[in-house]
Amino acid sequence: MSMNIRIVDASHGWRWIAAGMLIFRRNPPLWLLLIALLFIGSRVLLAIPLVGLIAVLTAPNFLAGLAHGAEALEQGKPLRLGYLASGFLRNAARLVTIGGVSLVGQFLTLMAMVLIGGEAISSVSKTMAAGGATPETIQAMRAAAPSMVLALLAGLLLSVPLMMAVWFAPLLVFFNDMKPVPALMMSLWACLRNIRPFLVYGVAVLVPVVVMMPLSLAARQPDLGLWLLAPILVPSIYAGYKDLFVAAPESQ
Repeated sequence: MSMNIRIVDASHGWRWIAAGMLIFRRNPPLWLLLIALLFIGSRVLLAIPLVGLIAVLTAPNFLAGLAHGAEALEQGKPLRLGYLASGFLRNAARLVTIGGVSLVGQFLTLMAMVLIGGEAISSVSKTMAAGGATPETIQAMRAAAPSMVLALLAGLLLSVPLMMAVWFAPLLVFFNDMKPVPALMMSLWACLRNIRPFLVYGVAVLVPVVVMMPLSLAARQPDLGLWLLAPILVPSIYAGYKDLFVAAPESQ
């Protein structure tokens, strides 16, 4: 199905969050259970060498399934555990392909950061492991700072477009039967054309994640904040998809 992209004002970034909250409130216990099952499953897979790649490859399938559940609630239908499997029943191979693109993109981003700042990162790690601050360790960290900043900038320049490309792509594949490459390109273009609402959305998500960072570090789960927000974050992605993408008129 051919789709058009709407351009909306900045306030829509918060509207997506609010819509996600409303969808979550229609069945909080089951939303929490679905996210908890995914979290536990992903931790088990990631704990096993190489098998953890499955968690990345199938992430778009599970996102599509949860979005399908959000659609059901929006239409007045009940949310069920079975929606976790929805992404494996429609366009499953295409969704796994998007997971593969995401995996390769993350790997290339990491490689770029290591190539640019690998020695600096290693030096800082050794310095921190050595213990308290001394004139020598402070000097070592100062010397490593420029390379680390360049590495972080490279990671940002590569990871942000990748995130934009995969943000809506699973939903475009699942709901609109798009092929992976057009879906990735359309998702990227939609995010770029609506950068203002995405900035608002990003801040709304980032603030609680930063607030919860001490808890995440204490639990040794750096992404715990995002998982705790997932019951609202996932339906908000669906709300953004519904807001930005409309079916193109059929040519006569």
